[in-house]
Amino acid sequence: MNLERIPDLSSAPNLEKINLRWCSNLRELPSSPQHLKKLTLLNVDYCKNLRSLPSFYKATSPTNLDLGGCSNLCSFPEIMGTMESLRHLVLSGTALKELPSSIGNLIGLEHLNMNNCKNLVCLPDSFCKLKSLERFYLKGCSRLEIFPEIMDTMEWLYELDLSGTTLKELPSSIGNLIGLQNLALQNCENLVCLPDSFYKLKSLEGFYLKGCSRLEIFPEIRHHGEFEVS
Repeated sequence: MNLERIPDLSSAPNLEKINLRWCSNLRELPSSPQHLKKLTLLNVDYCKNLRSLPSFYKATSPTNLDLGGCSNLCSFPEIMGTMESLRHLVLSGTALKELPSSIGNLIGLEHLNMNNCKNLVCLPDSFCKLKSLERFYLKGCSRLEIFPEIMDTMEWLYELDLSGTTLKELPSSIGNLIGLQNLALQNCENLVCLPDSFYKLKSLEGFYLKGCSRLEIFPEIRHHGEFEVS
């Protein structure tokens, strides 16, 4: 499609879904999302010329926000106040270098996909505030060297994929992911060690390390059940 911009939508307060996927010429979104109080779906994936987003406010209520494949999207806006409604956020294949610290305001977020964000270099410490998060995908984020400290327990996160990152180690606070069931670290070629706190991951069932060619130290496992290492 040749659509480059969409008009101001403040006069359409009952709008529930916006699907603009593959609008490759779209450069911007309207600056009035706070008026769309009934919006549940915003899909702009593969809008490859989209470079920025308007700020998100508490009054905005999408449950699904899909920005996958927006390869020129360099920044994610500040989240102005807590947002409980957003459940699924897809940022895979974007040009993001970081997330704002206010990402912790997405207190209802369950699924965060950042696969193949090749420019991503860090994650904010506020990551641990995402108490509802269940699945977090960072596969192929080849410039991500550091995973943030997890300053509080996260009991609902059960799947974490860090495959193909450049992590050298995991934080000792990884043990605060008390509900983690699957941890993927495949092809993390810079990974050299795992923290002793690894044994605190009592719920772990699958642990994937194939291709971690520099891993020299594996911690003692004091595990009450069984899990798969591959």
